Amino acid sequence: LRPAARAMVNRFVAEVGPLSDAAPDFPLPMGELAPLRAAAERKGSRDFTPIWAGQGAALARELPAKALMQTLVKEAVERLKHIRGG
Repeated sequence: LRPAARAMVNRFVAEVGPLSDAAPDFPLPMGELAPLRAAAERKGSRDFTPIWAGQGAALARELPAKALMQTLVKEAVERLKHIRGG
């Protein structure tokens, strides 16, 4: 068994979905995607750019950048208070 690849969801991941066991091993499929990816990137789109993620991918949250930063600051402050015993 090959290890599962983890990718952040974009148009490509959403439309293609999980690959079957019959899919060729990485990196072969990436060559087929290259022209589509290049055309999209020339237009400023990352819809077909693989955004690989690690084991913590399931912990990701879909938030606007401002909300994400506010959440990160709030969580960091809470943890620092806990570390200091407060």
